Amino acid sequence: MSYVGKVDWGGMEQHIKDVYTISDGDLILEVNALKDHFNIAFQLYNKDERPLRLFLAVLDAEGIPYTMSERLVRYLPKIQLP
Repeated sequence: MSYVGKVDWGGMEQHIKDVYTISDGDLILEVNALKDHFNIAFQLYNKDERPLRLFLAVLDAEGIPYTMSERLVRYLPKIQLP
């Protein structure tokens, strides 16, 4: 899990609806905060939705409201450092 934190967007913040960080990894939660809400990018390497469904079940059990976008395919180049 990675928490980017609360970024000072200045006067632009009123125009920003959502912020997501996309990174390379097998199972990653990237959290970005705005003034009145936060966004989570739940990234899975494969098409197994069980980790996502379990995470959403915890939010439901705790009464935490959320909205979820459609699934997006992540296209990142394969990078290998020496």
